[in-house]
Amino acid sequence: MLLRIVITSLAAVLTVAIGSPAGATTLVQTFEHETWDEQEDQTLLEAIEALREAHPYLVDVRNLDMTRTRTTRGYTDKGLEVVIPPGGFRGFGPYARLSEVADEAWFRYNVFLADFRPVSSGKLPGLADASITPTAKGCKPSTEADPGWSARLMFDTVGTDGVAPDEVPIGYYLYHLGQARTCGDELMFEVGLSQRRWTCIEGHVRMNTPGSADGMIEAWVDGERVFQRSGLAFRRPGESIGIREMWNNVYFGGSYPTPNQLGLILDDVAVDTDGRVGCVDPFVDDDHSIHEGALTELYARQLLFGCADRAACPDDRLTRAQFAAIVQRLLGTPPGPDAFRDDEGLWAEEAINSLANLGILRGCNPPANTEVCPSADITRAQAAAMVRRMLGLPQGPDAFSDDDGIWAEGDINAIAAAGITRGCGPSAYCPDEDIIRAEAATFTVRVDDMLRSVKTLTVPDVQWPPSGPPPPKPPEERE
Repeated sequence: MLLRIVITSLAAVLTVAIGSPAGATTLVQTFEHETWDEQEDQTLLEAIEALREAHPYLVDVRNLDMTRTRTTRGYTDKGLEVVIPPGGFRGFGPYARLSEVADEAWFRYNVFLADFRPVSSGKLPGLADASITPTAKGCKPSTEADPGWSARLMFDTVGTDGVAPDEVPIGYYLYHLGQARTCGDELMFEVGLSQRRWTCIEGHVRMNTPGSADGMIEAWVDGERVFQRSGLAFRRPGESIGIREMWNNVYFGGSYPTPNQLGLILDDVAVDTDGRVGCVDPFVDDDHSIHEGALTELYARQLLFGCADRAACPDDRLTRAQFAAIVQRLLGTPPGPDAFRDDEGLWAEEAINSLANLGILRGCNPPANTEVCPSADITRAQAAAMVRRMLGLPQGPDAFSDDDGIWAEGDINAIAAAGITRGCGPSAYCPDEDIIRAEAATFTVRVDDMLRSVKTLTVPDVQWPPSGPPPPKPPEERE
């Protein structure tokens, strides 16, 4: 029987058997449900009880699971923002219990690092049988009296374990029989999580035959398998433990609390005992486009949100307002004074004013430049000019034969020299053609790659581990 737990934002209410085969059991937990946020007329205790009532499969919900989380924009709709404050350990930690204990399961979730610069290791969600036992957590291995196991993911210090300076290394934090450490074994992958980007994480656990070492774990990141380990044992002869829950853990440490705030967003967490869950394709209308990868990547970086539900409209032209909004998200520029008279009340007015204040966006009626023509399609030449102003690129050699003498020739040559554009064909840039959304996606990914390459992630300047004994850990902060 297919057994699935989904913690996602795809449905609006708690539902049983949504879109599943006959006889299947489905549990859906939505992050857009009001119970994920405290209401003004509720005490904290009342908020926790409301969450438990709406989501009865959640086990071990604590005060910190409400006070350190809130709903925000997710990958598909709303996600759960989790913050571990300075001096804290726990950000989030309830168990989402399966309706039946399983011998094999696959999981998937999306994670977005919003402000996540750990100085040491911690835990991320994964499968377990640890909610009814004191073992398999807190440096307490499984015992015959209290059997248990867990295969949470883990993170380590930013920029270590062979990843880029601003990436966070990840792996499995595994409690199993014969583990090498009293605390969980740290089995690191060869990839890390990027900052300010949605990453799809998948995992798979197969329990061992009791008494035999034939269990296994594996993992995928953005659809690529990055880890596999077989020959594992989780249960002894006669033990009936299995895959009981998805442990929704976001936890720092360790004996010492985090010295700096750690923030991330979770969404689309799913557990399936029938087979691999797979990542969510944000757009269903771009499969024909050679720019599909760029569109998906822009969405992952929260720079493009589509034109409708799960639609990118890749072949549609891009307006000046839409391009301005994308550029402003790239830079994160502050608001500016009102610059134009024809964008009052427009959804992109703030982005337009912000870019105009920095000289990146100019008007469409020179020399007065009192209008911006926000609904007009943006040409490839206009886009080149905005990008060059944004990056302050130097002049480049003549790159194309169809822009000689036009007003934006210097801008086009500059972005060509920087590798941002390769033109529209052999020796051609097509400067007067309108840019379509798919082309703009590839264009923008290259720009963002350049911006990210020059940004320096500030790592907390702290002594680690701190001197002196670790502080007492309050019960609410424990795993």
